[in-house]
Amino acid sequence: MELLSVKPGHVVHLYFRDDRHHDSRRRELIRTARSLGIPVDFLPAQAMDRMAPAGSPHQGVLARVQEVSTYSSMEEFLDTRDTYPPTPLVAVDGVQDPRNLGALLRTCDAAGVAGVLLPKRRVAPLSGTVSKTSAGALFTLPLVRVGNLAMSLRFLKKEGYGVAVLDLAGEPLPEGPLPSPLILVVGSEEKGVSRPVADLADWKIRLPMRGHVQSLNLSVAAGIFLYRQMAHSPVS
Repeated sequence: MELLSVKPGHVVHLYFRDDRHHDSRRRELIRTARSLGIPVDFLPAQAMDRMAPAGSPHQGVLARVQEVSTYSSMEEFLDTRDTYPPTPLVAVDGVQDPRNLGALLRTCDAAGVAGVLLPKRRVAPLSGTVSKTSAGALFTLPLVRVGNLAMSLRFLKKEGYGVAVLDLAGEPLPEGPLPSPLILVVGSEEKGVSRPVADLADWKIRLPMRGHVQSLNLSVAAGIFLYRQMAHSPVS
């Protein structure tokens, strides 16, 4: 429904499991798709299972979509923004689990992030699993594909951005907001951010861990930081 309401032009075809279960949510999806002129088909359960991404439950509905829209460079992204500089931004470094990436994108959308930097290598591909886990955020967030993340961060620093990195060995989360414009870098849960990226950080931030667990899921950690930043400095 999120995809149909925000980016209906991306949906090429909608498929439903052919059974007798017609709840209100399913009827709403069918009505919306048909009103938008999107073809709707009903398939046997086995056919639906074969179409779904491996290991991803489809809940009886699948959408075939066009390729996800992305910006090809930081310059193209910045030139198309209504307000300058767009902030906050989030950069993804080495997150190769598609569910973690999808959850992070969902958090970014909820927190009002202005754009997400995705390196072309060492990041999970934008797959159906990412789309499902993101709850539609894959299609609503401005996504920027970059060849070299460190070079892109250097470019943004010249544009006036500060760089904050989530790091278990960093300084405690500050009381107030960090200066704007800001870009938050999120690394993989196993290795964190890469050395070239960490060397560009203006702030290395860790969240207080008062229990026995030593770290948080990366999307949760990013959400805590972004909402803390937003509470002190609302996103325009």
